[in-house]
Amino acid sequence: MKCTIKNIAAELNLSRNTVSKALNGGHGVSDSTRRLVQEKAKEMNYLHSITEYNNASPGTQGSILFLTRASANYSEFWTKVLKGIESVLSPAGYQLTLGIMNENDLKNLQFPQILNDPLVKGIILVEICDVKVCNALLSYRLPMATVDMPRDYEQFMGKFDFITMENRINMKLLVKQLIDKGARKFAFAGDIYSSNVGRGFQERYDTLCETLLENGLKLDEKCSLLYETDTLFLDFSYLIDRIKGMPSLPDVFICGNDWTGIQLMHAIQFLGYRVPRDVSITGFDNIPESAKVQPPLTTIDTPKEQLGIAAANCLLERIRNPQTPCVYSQYTTSLILRASSR
Repeated sequence: MKCTIKNIAAELNLSRNTVSKALNGGHGVSDSTRRLVQEKAKEMNYLHSITEYNNASPGTQGSILFLTRASANYSEFWTKVLKGIESVLSPAGYQLTLGIMNENDLKNLQFPQILNDPLVKGIILVEICDVKVCNALLSYRLPMATVDMPRDYEQFMGKFDFITMENRINMKLLVKQLIDKGARKFAFAGDIYSSNVGRGFQERYDTLCETLLENGLKLDEKCSLLYETDTLFLDFSYLIDRIKGMPSLPDVFICGNDWTGIQLMHAIQFLGYRVPRDVSITGFDNIPESAKVQPPLTTIDTPKEQLGIAAANCLLERIRNPQTPCVYSQYTTSLILRASSR
């Protein structure tokens, strides 16, 4: 069935006029609402959905493509990154163009047409870590920076700029504190096997396993969810069945990010278990929702706006000076202990 503006408006509980303005670049719509509408349009296969909006006007330096996945699961993370990027690009005279790719786009390397526009001067990647996608983007010969990076990032060193968060120090501290409080059975929840897995998830998983080994423990693989994609974590009945199928709950679920931790918490609570009395749950990123769930989620805060600022600055420097050595930059994180862990 053909998707219409009315369908999108109903899904988002917005007026048709607001949706129309958001899709067609009209005034009077906030950036956050515009991005929300565009992502929903892409998700619903709206015939005239704008997978990018290019509001570059005469006299500007051009536009920078912010390329991300069509996944609301990470929206609270990358909208903060986006805010940081915009704070740098606007004073420099560059407009921001939003490109949203769904899973089929990524699989088939179908990039937004605007990549062929000479006004586009560079690319900032967020939540796109697939090696094939990154290699294909390099063929456009545009300056590129990524927030996070492919799991096998070494092959891209010297080819584009990496801006990421430090994943190990506070993860190790968190696990060690939980062990000191008596936790012995640890499981990991988060996809670490699909092609789009970033280095961040891998490092969080590796740090958990290494810290357990240092303390004479090992990962509870029977309770871990390592192959589940975002789609499966969104499938509530699937999560219920997976938890029911576990021989017992672990003492702790260490989750790859907050969104995963929140999905898992809801499923566990639905089955009648109490957090943290029956099982502790932790996340990563400190998205706003992590402080609102009950109980509030223990997490590791990442400086999201600063990541965006750094990525934008790297890209502008590369545009001005193409021979500048590529950047590999990590930002420190901070541990936030809340009621979801013992």
